Amino acid sequence: MSVDYPDLGRENAPMATPRSKLVDEEQAREYHLVSRCVQRAYLCGWDRLTRRDYSHRKRWVVDRLELLGRCFAVDVHAYAVLDNHLHIVVTYDPKACEGWSDEDVAARWVEAFPPTERGQILEERKPETRELLLGDPQRLWRARRTLGSLSNFMKHLKQPLARRANQEDGREGHFFEQRFYSGALLSDDALLAAMAYVDLNPVRAKLAKRIEECTYTSIVGRLKENSTEALRDYLRPVISGLAGQTTRLAVTLADYLGLLRAVVEVEAAPASDVPGRVARWTSQVSSLRRRQRAHGPPTVLRRWAEERGLRPLEKPLPV
Repeated sequence: MSVDYPDLGRENAPMATPRSKLVDEEQAREYHLVSRCVQRAYLCGWDRLTRRDYSHRKRWVVDRLELLGRCFAVDVHAYAVLDNHLHIVVTYDPKACEGWSDEDVAARWVEAFPPTERGQILEERKPETRELLLGDPQRLWRARRTLGSLSNFMKHLKQPLARRANQEDGREGHFFEQRFYSGALLSDDALLAAMAYVDLNPVRAKLAKRIEECTYTSIVGRLKENSTEALRDYLRPVISGLAGQTTRLAVTLADYLGLLRAVVEVEAAPASDVPGRVARWTSQVSSLRRRQRAHGPPTVLRRWAEERGLRPLEKPLPV
């Protein structure tokens, strides 16, 4: 299709699109999220300027993501932590927190924000902290709204990491760029393409040659699920905070791994005789490089733009 259609403004547009137009506050949707270190500095990898290796911070990011992903109203389908930025693919349900019991909210809150002393978590204080929260309706309401917010999920993912890194370096100031990119994924194809794009980021960045070498990504955990039963099962989120509402794709783990390996081969050595299915998926995965505000088929994307009063600018997801 050659018609210039869909996107809704790019990440680096002169005037930022309000988050309220980019993130649906009424129904669950999938999103591709990206956050960069300030000035794209290599603050989580080998910094050529300071001649220091900060790669250990990638583990901080993954550990924090695994914790918050179980507590907030998100399912995490894919993630990748690179030297100067991070990618996350999530399902976000803005209404999920409304159905949680008070006890569930308190339990999630205390796990996400446990009582500490001098940086150490006080496990023995967690029951008391939960009871105090349950006894304060206003605080409990604020906790529920925070845990149900995508923006707060990203905020509380990044802020503690920034403080920890600044403390390690003896510095002050921003670690991540303040605004994170969010692109809505409006179809299963768009979701799967975004997952593949994220899982293959280390390969694209020349940090790995095979998916088995993609450290600090969600694909590492999926590769460990190598039993016959796991390979035949449909893809599930790698981290889930939407208990009982887990999104599953109609693609098996075996098929997904095959897709990733095929895309790696095609990108490494483009060939004219690429099978049609592989060529289609390679095209869809590559399209995620364009940071559009939404990805999906033409009719869905057009409707999404019209509902938000946004003007289509880019092309729809390849079919």
